[in-house]
Amino acid sequence: MYADGEGVTKDYVQAAAWFRKAAEQGLDIAQQRLGLMFEEGKGVDKDVAEAIAWYRKAAEQGEPEAQLNLGVMYANGEGIAQDYVQAATWYRKAAEQDDARAQFNLGLCYEHGTGVTKDNGQAMAWYGKAADRGHDRAKAKLRQ
Repeated sequence: MYADGEGVTKDYVQAAAWFRKAAEQGLDIAQQRLGLMFEEGKGVDKDVAEAIAWYRKAAEQGEPEAQLNLGVMYANGEGIAQDYVQAATWYRKAAEQDDARAQFNLGLCYEHGTGVTKDNGQAMAWYGKAADRGHDRAKAKLRQ
């Protein structure tokens, strides 16, 4: 509620404090949101290493947005050694849970052979799944 200003004045410091309380108790969505706070420097000092640590905790519990975010961090080499195989692995975990952004990113991996063997059929299949979930860039890829 504090992070989004729902029913209260938006307050990232309060949001981060409450996310931390829940995250430390193992709540995966709170771990994901706290990771995002650290990545963006909202309510806490920006700390990419701390963001990755929280994303990993949530991702290992199966939280798809954290899996996607961890994949992006690996793909970009942001705060962690760049590793396209790890990026594709985390994208797949989120994609298999119907996360459209992860499906699109996994499609890109297959299209370009980044972290996986290049496979245009797999790329189109993942773009199709993302497009079915309303992902505009995936729809554009299918029209090319």
